[in-house]
Amino acid sequence: MKRVVCLVVLQMVCFSLAASAQTVSPIIVECGKKCRGEFSITNNGLTPLAVTVEARSFSLDTVGRATNRALDPAVDLKLEEGSARIAPRGVHTFTYQLNCANPSCSVVLLSSMVVGHTAEGILVRVQLAHTIYACEKQKNCRKKVLAAAGVTVS
Repeated sequence: MKRVVCLVVLQMVCFSLAASAQTVSPIIVECGKKCRGEFSITNNGLTPLAVTVEARSFSLDTVGRATNRALDPAVDLKLEEGSARIAPRGVHTFTYQLNCANPSCSVVLLSSMVVGHTAEGILVRVQLAHTIYACEKQKNCRKKVLAAAGVTVS
């Protein structure tokens, strides 16, 4: 019986260490054609974390699934920095400026980080998204982009 209790406690400790995930905030931002913003990555782990940020344009299908593609030529995005090393239990803030030549544009900033590896030695990479909807008018921008894609907005 003691052996079973010890195994259960050991599994709970291992699960709690593995469950410490990285986070991004905010997840979604709406802004005008010219916007300035920031997002933060939190390293909830116990080891330093290297993060790289990649900008992609995206479009939505009628059920709301996104298809990423290279950044559109009409999008002018300036990231203050494209990568960072985040200390254990630390937070890093990335800032950006976005100018959209079209009436609306949708951009996702993908933050990539290696969070471990499998028993076979394969690296596990996680991507967290910070999504930016830019329209001529900031109010209800995301709803307008979803409606234009044919996604039912409730």
